[in-house]
Amino acid sequence: MVLLKGNKINLRPLEPEDLREVFRMVNSPESVGVFDVFQFASWGEVEKWFKGPIGPNDLTVLLIERNEDKERLGIVVYYSAHPILQNLEIGFQISSIEERSKGYGAEAVRLLVDFLFKTRNVQRVQATTSTENVAAQRVLERNGFIREGLMRKSLFGDGRYQDTYLYSILRDEWVSISSKGY
Repeated sequence: MVLLKGNKINLRPLEPEDLREVFRMVNSPESVGVFDVFQFASWGEVEKWFKGPIGPNDLTVLLIERNEDKERLGIVVYYSAHPILQNLEIGFQISSIEERSKGYGAEAVRLLVDFLFKTRNVQRVQATTSTENVAAQRVLERNGFIREGLMRKSLFGDGRYQDTYLYSILRDEWVSISSKGY
């Protein structure tokens, strides 16, 4: 079942047949890369993602699937960034190094942000990324996100603490971008 259809990719909920591939994606250091926190996800955790969020702050995981051949390319996630504030945080991962830098991540973020602003009562969508992850920064900036600040030594990955940037886009900014045919 396709939830969001784009030009090159679709976003859709996880299906039972996706679980093994998603389990592999999130448990492979190469898929996760050096700019994110690598921690093993149990089979039970991945099954919970399939079943969907239970509470309002739970993680929602959608699969990124290429239109032409239904290849599973990665995942996008969203969750409440704060239990009181009207903010959501997103994340994205293209698991195969060979499939990165082809526009799939940018399109996945665009589809997800559009969906969130159309279906959720949120004023702001935010994301964080390592200061060294230039590709993720480009994806966010291409989608109208503004770099708001630096969070020093806030991410432990690749055996060291890394600085991260905080990015966000506000509802009115997204509406302005969307109305221009973005």
